[in-house]
Amino acid sequence: MLQCWWRRVRALRVSDQQAAVMAIVSSAVLAALTVVWLTVSTRTALLNQRLDDLDARYAQLTDEINQTWTAIGEVTSPQAMEDRARRLGFQPAERIEYLVTHQGSESADPSNDAPKR
Repeated sequence: MLQCWWRRVRALRVSDQQAAVMAIVSSAVLAALTVVWLTVSTRTALLNQRLDDLDARYAQLTDEINQTWTAIGEVTSPQAMEDRARRLGFQPAERIEYLVTHQGSESADPSNDAPKR
């Protein structure tokens, strides 16, 4: 088929041959640009689809995180913790005693904690 076209082009005059060659080259360039444009468009559409999928996954994960923090807040609320402690047999302290400690280099030596005479 290409030989058939080439024979017709060779049968034309020089200026007509130049015009025919220019038309063939222009058609080839146009076809190449069309292929490039289709490739870029297809790639862009695929990337947009992937981005939409990732965006939906991000929204889903954000919802899961929010639900988890809500559940943590409910379980660790003072009232819920007190109720669980009472069910386990704990009661409020009747008497509270505090142990006072001193921080610093002196408290590192146990002999300093002994009462002085």
